[in-house]
Amino acid sequence: MQNLPTPGCAVPTSGKIPRPRVETPALSCCTPQPLAITKLPIKLPPFGRTAFPTLGVTIDDIAELANTSTATVSRALNNKPGVTESTRQRITSLADKLGYRPNRIAQNLALQKSHVVGIVAADLVNAFYIQFFRCVQRTIEPRGYQVLIADSEQSIEKERHNIEVMRQHRAEGLLIFPVGDWKRDAESDHLLELRLRKFPFVLIGKVEGLKCDWVTSDEINTGREIAGHLVSLGHRRIGFVGRDPENRCVRERLQGVREGLAAAQLPLRDEHTVDLRDGWIEDMARLLRQPGRPTALVFINDICALMAHRRIHELGLSIPGDLSIAAFDDGIWTRHLKPTISTTSEDGEEVARIAMDLLLQRMDDPERPPEQHLVPQKFLVRESTGPAPR
Repeated sequence: MQNLPTPGCAVPTSGKIPRPRVETPALSCCTPQPLAITKLPIKLPPFGRTAFPTLGVTIDDIAELANTSTATVSRALNNKPGVTESTRQRITSLADKLGYRPNRIAQNLALQKSHVVGIVAADLVNAFYIQFFRCVQRTIEPRGYQVLIADSEQSIEKERHNIEVMRQHRAEGLLIFPVGDWKRDAESDHLLELRLRKFPFVLIGKVEGLKCDWVTSDEINTGREIAGHLVSLGHRRIGFVGRDPENRCVRERLQGVREGLAAAQLPLRDEHTVDLRDGWIEDMARLLRQPGRPTALVFINDICALMAHRRIHELGLSIPGDLSIAAFDDGIWTRHLKPTISTTSEDGEEVARIAMDLLLQRMDDPERPPEQHLVPQKFLVRESTGPAPR
C-alpha cells in the first residue's frame, strides 16, 4: 500500500561512495631503505588571513602580541564590557589579521551547550520536509545553532534510536514528526519519557494522549471547506478516496469532509468511500460505474488524484463536466495538469516558525505549560471543480 505523505525531504540515496585506491611503492621487509632528507629554503609568509589558517590561533597568541591579558582579549572579542573602545578595536583588528576563529567546541563545553537541534522525520518521502528544514535552518542559524536530521522510516524502533542518538550528540532540543501520527497504535512511551525528563521537544503532528508542545496544519477545518465548496456548486453525492484509519492526518481530513457535508444535511455514504489499499484505483472505478455514482470526489492527497486522473478519463468521464475532483497538499504539478486541480495548501513556513519558537521557549524554560497550535490552510479553487452535472 502506498504510504500517505503527511506534513513531512527528498529521499536520500543509499550506499557508500567508493574511496579511490591509493597505490604505494612496495617496500621490502628485508632490505633497509635509505631515508633521504633534503633541506629546502623556507620563507615564512606574513601574518594575515592566509598565513597559517590550520595552526589555530588562540586568544593566548593574541594576548601576547597585544601585550594584554587573555581575559581582556576574551571580553573584547565577545563584545563584553570592561574594555576601552580603542583596546577593543586594536584586539579585533589583530584577531582579524591573524585569521582567528573562536573554538566553538571549547565554548560549548564551557557553557554546557552544543548549539545543535535535531529534526526526527517520520518518513523522508515528502517535499514538505525540504521546505520545513529550510525554514528551520533560516530561523536557527542566526542564533548560532546547527541542525541534524534523521529518518525514522515509519518505525517506532528507529524513532527511539534516532532520538537517543540525537541526545548522545548533545542536541539541546528536538523537532519530531512522530511515527504515531502515521500509525494509530504506535507506542509513545519514549516521548512520554522525554516529557517527564523535561527534555525540550516539539511534535509536528499529534500523538493521542500525550500532553506536550505540538503544531500541525488544521486538517478538519480544511476538509469542511472543501465539502462546503462542492456543496455550493450543487453537488449532493460526494465521495472520498483514500480512507486510512491508522493515519491521524487522514482521519481528520475525512472528519472535516463529513462535518462539512453534515452542515448541509448531506451524508457521506460508506459505499462512496474508498479505502487506500492495493487495488484502490479499481475500487474507485467500480464506484464510478455504479448508478447514482458520486458527482464529486475528494482525494486524500494530490498524488492519489494524479494516479486516478487517467483512469477517470478511461471511464469516459470528463473533469469537471461529469466529475469534479478536489484534493489536499498543492503539489507543484496540480497547477500544470489539465484541468488544474482544486486543492489545499499548507503553510509550511508558518508551521516551521511556530515549531522553532516553541522549541526555543521550551529550551529556555522547561517548566512552562505545553502549547498546541493549529495552522490554517488555504483552499485553492481551480479548474477541476465545477457545477454538478444535471
